[in-house]
Amino acid sequence: MNLNSVPYVLLLAAVALLHWALRPELRCGFLLLASWVFYGICAPRFLPLLLATTLLVYGLGRWMGARPARRKPILLLGLLVCFGILFLFKYLGFFGGLLSSLLARAGLAPLQLPALLMPAGISFYTFALCGYLMDVYRGRQAPETSFVDFALFASFFPAILSGPIERATHLLPQLKAHRRGGSPSGEDVRIGVTRFLLGLFKKMVLADQLAIVVNTAYGDPAAFTGVQLLGAALAYSLQIYCDFSAYSDMAIGSARLLGFTLLENFHAPYLCSSIQDFWRRWHISLSSWFRDYLYFPLGGSRRGTVRKYVNVLIVFAVSGLWHGAAMTFVVWGLLNGVYQVIGALTAPVRARIRGALHLADGAAVTRCIQAVLCFLLLTVTWVFFRAASLQQALEILGRIFTLAGGVFPLNVTALGLSRARLLAVGLAVIVLLILDIRSQLPARQRLCDTVWRRYAVWTALILAIVVFGAYGPGYNAQEFLYFQF
Repeated sequence: MNLNSVPYVLLLAAVALLHWALRPELRCGFLLLASWVFYGICAPRFLPLLLATTLLVYGLGRWMGARPARRKPILLLGLLVCFGILFLFKYLGFFGGLLSSLLARAGLAPLQLPALLMPAGISFYTFALCGYLMDVYRGRQAPETSFVDFALFASFFPAILSGPIERATHLLPQLKAHRRGGSPSGEDVRIGVTRFLLGLFKKMVLADQLAIVVNTAYGDPAAFTGVQLLGAALAYSLQIYCDFSAYSDMAIGSARLLGFTLLENFHAPYLCSSIQDFWRRWHISLSSWFRDYLYFPLGGSRRGTVRKYVNVLIVFAVSGLWHGAAMTFVVWGLLNGVYQVIGALTAPVRARIRGALHLADGAAVTRCIQAVLCFLLLTVTWVFFRAASLQQALEILGRIFTLAGGVFPLNVTALGLSRARLLAVGLAVIVLLILDIRSQLPARQRLCDTVWRRYAVWTALILAIVVFGAYGPGYNAQEFLYFQF
């Protein structure tokens, strides 16, 4: 059951109505039951694993509170078990394959490892639980005594499949307040419905349409010209943003209808002024997790410039592995790290160039140029992220940079979308750009701040989804891209 499906919408409506009808002290228990039912529908064979991991981390947190002198070994035990489970299901095949290759080169028999199906959402709830353990260890979070509240934090159904990766310090206090009463406010309903519809718009009108172009090109790159592959690469940069931010919008909207505020995951990332700025805006819950629980423990920038750059590369290599057990993801992560290192080293030179061109820092023209250049640089990294192998990624980039096949005649419909569909996608991208630009403005200038605007926006989004959304064969509306991570 996915957030863009009719069954999910019906489930959300039923859960919200029943939840608000219950006495406050019963609401968290009901939401926990609903979350387990939701996960059981999505991944029934892995529900026991979720329950066991939740119970283990809950117990370890209580143990750390009862035995503060033994916090470190308890923390290490919890991290070892949680990351061990993640490694078993997600990375055993990858590292086993690398080891088998080495054994084969040495003339030895390769390893025979079982093929394991990855549990839904395991990367997300594992990081949330490990973050909780590290916060308890550091004294930033008191060990949670209520198993119901803790289990709901670990398995809250809007976020469990693809985030945002919640922090215990952010969500657990909301659960405590929820037990003390309250009713849905007009603000909750307004924001919840708007965010959900906006996510559905991004998914149905943009991401699923762009997926047709991307899947066609990456299915057989040799059949297309360099210009067509460039169009597909740019389309994937937009697709992955629209797809993943759509899920985050719908998760945040769902939670808001239940009275909770989840962490924001995106903040107009392609309007960034640098790659470093991009990572402050993209998948914020994950990038901040790596910053707090990996980059800072490695020493951050406190141990000299060289060590800082090494730490950046380590963090982004690990971030690449988090996204997938393949060398394409590692290269994607390392490229983002290298971009940041080069950006820091060349900052004085770029400042002098802007001065020579009379481009004031922060000016609209400067920001526009920076955003376009960053988008192009990021598109190169997304080629590795999407490609089936390093060889395919290099082939695609080679055909793009050499303009293989020439430029004319330019067949814009060769990648699977008609001219009318391409026009609709283009208009939708302009709408998305306007929405992202408006998100940078003060709150009073945002959409939906009056009743008539609110209903006008809701109506426009629904009509766009119904009229321009992708339906039928040729696309997959049942999966979000980040489900595979």
